[in-house]
Amino acid sequence: MRVALLGDTHGNELWLYEATNVFAGAGLTTIIQVGDLGVMIGAAGRDMWDRVDERLARNGQTMLVAPGNHENYDVIDELEANADGWLVLRERILLAPRGHRTVMGGRSFVWLGGAASVDRRWRRKAAPVRGKTWWEQEVLTDADVAAVVADGHADIMVAHDAPHGVPTIEENMRRTRAAFAPEDLMYAHYSRSAFTTAFEAVKPDVLLHGHFHFPVDEPVDFDGFETRVFGLSKDGDPYSLGVLDLSSEPLRPDFL
Repeated sequence: MRVALLGDTHGNELWLYEATNVFAGAGLTTIIQVGDLGVMIGAAGRDMWDRVDERLARNGQTMLVAPGNHENYDVIDELEANADGWLVLRERILLAPRGHRTVMGGRSFVWLGGAASVDRRWRRKAAPVRGKTWWEQEVLTDADVAAVVADGHADIMVAHDAPHGVPTIEENMRRTRAAFAPEDLMYAHYSRSAFTTAFEAVKPDVLLHGHFHFPVDEPVDFDGFETRVFGLSKDGDPYSLGVLDLSSEPLRPDFL
């Protein structure tokens, strides 16, 4: 079984059409999306996701999502779960609750969305003019982490964030940290620390993530295990599109 991989989309409708068409051309009908999908409130958001759902239906596709930090969590918190535990944004757009466990193509998955907005201060200050764009529910809770830790290993972890200790990410963060407020950098540090605790309990063979807006593809040695860390970029970037053959040994995602 081959599945499509899609990075942050930020509600970019035209990019969603382009990406889903590329996947359809490659014969990919299951799309794993790694957060910052662009869940929004109001008529414009409802209409857009109706149209995207129609496009997915025409292509015979379903999109499975680990929500990110730039999502309207007030909307997500109101979604109802289907019989398999997915939160139903639309018939073919399903969001994973934190710690959700699934099996596809004979592989075990754990889904752990959420991350910290390193631009939190700006988003709070801009809210009176731009409207609300930051939700406190974006970060993992102690209960989220404890549930993932309790259930242990999965072959594949689908997340928005990534753990501490990934060289590509650490180097990029050293170059860009001056652009953000110290309190928000610390907020993001503690959020990643919580994620790292969950990740180290899962010990996945592959981590699929988004959030950082640049590609990551490297095997990383953690404490007693190795994980292929595969980070997808954002809307408009070809490195936002990937594929994973679930029957391959070892598991190895690739960019399209």
